[in-house]
Amino acid sequence: MKIYEQHKTDKDHIATPRYVVEDIYNLIDIDSFKSIWFPFNNYDSEFKLRADELNLKYKATHIFDDLGNDFFTTEPPANCDLMISNPPFSNQNEIIERSFRLIKENKI
Repeated sequence: MKIYEQHKTDKDHIATPRYVVEDIYNLIDIDSFKSIWFPFNNYDSEFKLRADELNLKYKATHIFDDLGNDFFTTEPPANCDLMISNPPFSNQNEIIERSFRLIKENKI
């Protein structure tokens, strides 16, 4: 079993429903962003699936990715102007700290 499949049933993994993703995309005018990073959304994420349907330019990674795309070590895509995701809450403080560092470093 892959790492992702093991964690998919964790209490920390709560998938964002499709209708919520659609509402978020409408509220933020998702088409206005040129380079999007989904740091906690890979495989079957509705964030990613809807982005594919809209032909958005994005990078999707996950904290427990078999490919080594860990949020804490992976850099955002070049010229990233939006980071959006539904992160695991067990790491919320570390995630918030890294997010603010990335903003301060003008990487988002």
